[in-house]
Formats: sequence, C-alpha cells, structure tokens
Amino acid sequence: MGLVIALLILFFIIGICEQVYFYRKILGAVRYFAGGLSRRNTHLVTVGIFLLTLLPAAFAFLKWFIIEMHIAAFLLLSDLTAVIVREIRKRKVFTYPGWLKPVYRTGAAAFLLTFAVVCYGKYNMHHIVRTEYDVNVNKPLAREYTIALIADVHAGLSLDPERLREIVVTIEEDSPDFVILCGDVVDELSTTQQMSDAFAVLGTFHTRLGTYYVYGNHDKSRTGTDGRFTNMQLAETIRQNRIEILEDHAVLFNDDLVFVGRVDKMERSAGGGKSIEQILTGVDKSKVILVADHQPNDYEALRKAGCDLVVSGHTHGGQIFPFGLFSELIRANDMTYGYQKFGNLHAIVTSGLAGWGFDMRTEHHSEYVIVHLRGNN
Repeated sequence: MGLVIALLILFFIIGICEQVYFYRKILGAVRYFAGGLSRRNTHLVTVGIFLLTLLPAAFAFLKWFIIEMHIAAFLLLSDLTAVIVREIRKRKVFTYPGWLKPVYRTGAAAFLLTFAVVCYGKYNMHHIVRTEYDVNVNKPLAREYTIALIADVHAGLSLDPERLREIVVTIEEDSPDFVILCGDVVDELSTTQQMSDAFAVLGTFHTRLGTYYVYGNHDKSRTGTDGRFTNMQLAETIRQNRIEILEDHAVLFNDDLVFVGRVDKMERSAGGGKSIEQILTGVDKSKVILVADHQPNDYEALRKAGCDLVVSGHTHGGQIFPFGLFSELIRANDMTYGYQKFGNLHAIVTSGLAGWGFDMRTEHHSEYVIVHLRGNN
C-alpha cells in the first residue's frame, strides 16, 4: 500500500511539473510568433491555448496524461538538442536552415514523434502474438503437458467478443491439455455485458483437463453499482461457463501434476488467503507443483515450498515505456516479464492479451502463452 501511495505522489508531482513546463513552452511560442502583443495579452493568449490542451483530459484523463508525458519527453529532447546546436553554432561549424527555428518553437517535431509513438502503441496493443516456452522440471512426469496461459484481458478495453473468439480458436490449434486464465479478465470499467461476453467466449475451450481461473487485483474492484456486476455475479458467470475458480486450492492431474491457484496478493496483504505452505499441506511434494498467481510475487516462498513452475500476469510487461524498467528498478514485483529460473523454480510472467486504462502499449507486446511442461524422465 505504501508503494501505491508513493507512486501516486510521484505521478502528481510529475503532472504538476509537466503542466508548468507546457505553460512555459506555450508562452515562449506566443512570444516568438506574436511578439507585438502586450505582456497582458501575451499571457491571456497563453492561458487560452494552455486550457485548450487540457480539454482532452475531461474525456480521457489517463490516456491524455500518458500522451502529454510523451510530448513533454520529446519537448525536453528538442530543448536539449537546441542547446547542443547553439553551442556548435557558436563555433561556426555549420549554419542551420531558417525553417528549423519555427519548427522548434512550435514543438512540431515533438507532436509528430508523439503521434508516431501513439500509432505504434495502438498497433502493439491490438497485434497479439504467440509466445512459447519449454520448461523442463527436475521431477518425473508421465507425459508432456501443453498449457495455454491467458491473463489481463480487461474486457471492454481493446478486445471485443469476436476478436477474443478468434484468439480462442487460434490457441486450440496447439491442443492445450488445460487453460489457465491468470486474472484480470475484467476490471473496474468492464460492464456486466462485457464480463458476460468475455467468459462466454473463454468457456468454449475444448481441452482434456479443463479451464481454470485465478482472480487478479482488478477482478473484484467494484461495488456492484452503476449497472456493474457484483463479485457474486462474477463468480456465478465464471462457473456457468464451465470454468473452475481456484482460490488457494490445489487439483491433481494424472497423479503426477499438482496445480495450485492462489488468492491474489492484494487480498493476501489484507489478511485473506493462505501461505503456500498451508495450501500444500498434505500434498506429495515429489510430484510436479505448478502455481498460478496473478501477481508475480512470493517466489522465494514458492521455491522453498518445493514448487516447480509459477505463472503470472499483472505487469502488462510495463505497458508504457519506461514503466517496466522503473518497476524493475524499485522491485515492485519479483519479475516484470518473460522467463527466469530461481533455483529449481521456473517462473513465467506474461504481458497479457490487453492492458489497463488505455488501449496502447509501447513496452512489450500483447500475447498469449503456450507452455510445454516436461519432466526429467
């Protein structure tokens, strides 16, 4: 909770600095292009233009905040470039063309670069790729298991039922033995209809061992008001579509693979849920133990408990650069994306089928994951 508060304070400070910087950039542009205005009128025009830049925030605050951050970053880059160019020009190394100064003053390059980044981010969000991992654990398995891993659909953001159905059909070409839905299929903004449509599609998988669900931190973040669904309605919908919910519960496959679904870390932090040792009480640890946990945390406890593979989502691979790098820097999670090994524990974190808050991603792609799990025999 302390980390969340610290991040909110940081984003608030960044937002204030960003707006002050924008105002000064607009003021400089007005002075350059309308130098004949009085000081009072210069500031009035600047305030008017500044307020116009805030209008989009009234309709899409989070998305506009991200776009403004990119504009600010490219404006800062152009300011740095201008300083370097001025220093070089003092030494009379070259003379820059006359049109370059108006381009700099208007921030045109920054806006064009931001437009290109947004277009790339939109494409990257909607272009879903297949990611495959081969995991060889140090315990025997009677056969190889093919597992499909899906996380972070965030129904209603970027995937409609038709597109989700196409993904289900594509995944079935890999003939998975079972499917893990690793949380956040819905979030605070998903409507009842979007929730119902998403699980109706995800319940159509035809697998040998079934489809399983673990809750994420956004799934239960709702009040049941304003036409949205309650947590009870969510659970009923999931089960009606032949999807089994695992909350600190283990199931045994073919007498050689133990599959554990955990309660989300947010709920555990609030005093709910069990430790991994409590969940595995009475479980034969000579069998391969697979854990699904929405948030990639608690790896050391999993390793000590004898778990072999943990799969997670939650991070979106950072979603917007450089948030993923920042997350790794402050160790917000044990992993941000990909595959790593911690002793005998294999860990996979997927970037997810979609993202949260805004339908663009500039750090990592959208994906579903196919895992080939093999024993040492």
